[in-house]
Amino acid sequence: MRKLILLLLFPFLISAQDNAENKSQFVALYTVGNLWDKDREPQNQPYFKEHSVFLSTLRKEETITLGARFSDTGMIVLKATDLQSAKALLHQDVAIQNGLFTVEVHPFLPFYRGCLE
Repeated sequence: MRKLILLLLFPFLISAQDNAENKSQFVALYTVGNLWDKDREPQNQPYFKEHSVFLSTLRKEETITLGARFSDTGMIVLKATDLQSAKALLHQDVAIQNGLFTVEVHPFLPFYRGCLE
């Protein structure tokens, strides 16, 4: 009887686990800030190297799960316990603190899981 109950509840347990994972994902959208000098290459911008090291550390820690660019916007998907934690983490970046970039952070709730290569 126990096995039957567990078997019947299994799909709900998996669904609840997926929802918990979704709640811990956030998308951060980066745009250039007031400090960005349009006459300089990205690698010559102040705080750009520090920004790259910061993101590299988050990737190595597996906090960042995806990164991309579209148009003039950079995007990362990251894991955090809640929205405030995600914002606080990204605001540790000196490039954000000094206005080289601005960042918007939103909950990320995928409705279709696929793979990217």
